[in-house]
Amino acid sequence: MVIAIAGALAVAAGAAFQERAVVAAPRTGGQLRLLGSLLRSKGWCLGTFMTASGVLAHMVALGHAPLVIVQPIGMSGLMFAVMLSAFFRRQRLTPAQVFGSLAVTAALIGLLATIPDHASSPVLTGAETVLLPLGCAGAMLLAVAAARFSGPTTSAWILALAGGVAYGGTSALARVIGSAAVADLSAVLQPLTAVGLVIGLSGAVIVQNSYRTGHFALAYSVLLISAPLAATAMGVAFFDERLPTGLLDGTVALAAAVLGAVGVVTLARSSGPPTRQRADAAPRSAAPSEAAERAPADPGGRGRRATRAAVPPHTRGAAPHRPVRRSANPAVE
Repeated sequence: MVIAIAGALAVAAGAAFQERAVVAAPRTGGQLRLLGSLLRSKGWCLGTFMTASGVLAHMVALGHAPLVIVQPIGMSGLMFAVMLSAFFRRQRLTPAQVFGSLAVTAALIGLLATIPDHASSPVLTGAETVLLPLGCAGAMLLAVAAARFSGPTTSAWILALAGGVAYGGTSALARVIGSAAVADLSAVLQPLTAVGLVIGLSGAVIVQNSYRTGHFALAYSVLLISAPLAATAMGVAFFDERLPTGLLDGTVALAAAVLGAVGVVTLARSSGPPTRQRADAAPRSAAPSEAAERAPADPGGRGRRATRAAVPPHTRGAAPHRPVRRSANPAVE
């Protein structure tokens, strides 16, 4: 449990560092240019190192506990990630963000309290070894295709959902490999490890693109929810792991799920892309000054054209007329 929580905090911190670098990356040039820009970013490299460390701790935890216990612990890093994101944007946490993070954390505690212990070593049959990765790949491809025809907000949660499926599938495969590696370390060197790495790295690229939309809170919260749900579904389907049973446990789990969903929606609505927030705030604050600056200015030259039009054509090239000084005494004139 302690290792899983430490891994969750490391992944959350890494996600916040990655989001900061991805948002500042070039918008054109495709995935290769994006990857080259990120590799030159110290913040992104630091975030990737922290994420890799957290994933490693997550894998170690999966070798000693079932998916339905370890995977939801990843949600515990949500509050930490939201705080770091707000710090990088130089913004204060809003009451909605605090409530959403606490709601998700309370939901996590409720889910963990009702999930039964089931620590038997999982084993995949030949058909399940093929079906599990193919199912993950198919879901990821469909989500990426749908995101290409969607706006930034919709793309954020669709891509995060695809990343959650990828992370859930990677965790399921890591559960199989890790439980076998506890008895024999050489069990790590098998084709299933390569399959898990491909799925995990593909999911990481998809997640970076979800951060790129600027909706970090929405993307990360959907990622934290979809990853444990996908992993739990795979654990129940392939590993015979159990869900909460009984009236009391079922009611608590349902209430926790609803509370977690409310927290995620609250976080999603309370956070948006920082560039849009600044763009929306700039016109309101600059409108009076801009109006004052534009009032005396005449960038189009309309005033000069009007003055020129008022002068008779036959006098435009003549010397300026000087008024005759008149004496104060009319008799002198």
